[in-house]
Amino acid sequence: MSRAGAKPKGILAYLRAKTGKRTLLQDVHNMIQDAKKRFDPGSTDGDRALKVLDEFCEGTPGNTAEFVLDSGSGVVRVVTFQSARMQRSFAAFPEVVLVDSTHDTKSNRYKLFSFAIHDVFGRVSIQS
Repeated sequence: MSRAGAKPKGILAYLRAKTGKRTLLQDVHNMIQDAKKRFDPGSTDGDRALKVLDEFCEGTPGNTAEFVLDSGSGVVRVVTFQSARMQRSFAAFPEVVLVDSTHDTKSNRYKLFSFAIHDVFGRVSIQS
């Protein structure tokens, strides 16, 4: 909440309303300082995302993650990750394809792409 721009007094009011506990303003200040130390303020968004995906891959054997970088600018263009369970499901049903482009993408004005999906019977479906 602090990183989103909320003031400590606003965070205090939120905590009191949600938990019903008598939280002190000093508790909120301590919580903010602890969060700043824990989130490694010297790292970039990309570094933090890489750390989260590393933890994901190390958490369960079989989890995988991959970044695709633009060679010219070095900007991450695609991030893919699969849990071991997702991989087992795909191995069991390779003819099933699910393309999910996160919830509410148009609110961020993301460009949506078209996909040509081929099934095992040779049928083609164009999805936009």
